[in-house]
Amino acid sequence: MAVQNHLKECRLASGRTQSEVSKAVQVSINTISRHELGENRHSLETALRLASYYHKTIEELFELEDGK
Repeated sequence: MAVQNHLKECRLASGRTQSEVSKAVQVSINTISRHELGENRHSLETALRLASYYHKTIEELFELEDGK
């Protein structure tokens, strides 16, 4: 199974830049970019910070995809 995320959708809907998000959740812009592209695994701490920042639940930001 893979993890699908809705991070870019949330960021664009909130009108924020990757730079703004990276500063708010205390990670690099590169980390935000790679998370949005699904290239990075998320630490629980970062996932919780992102959920808090976007006022979303973990389930709203991330979902498991069936590998079929």
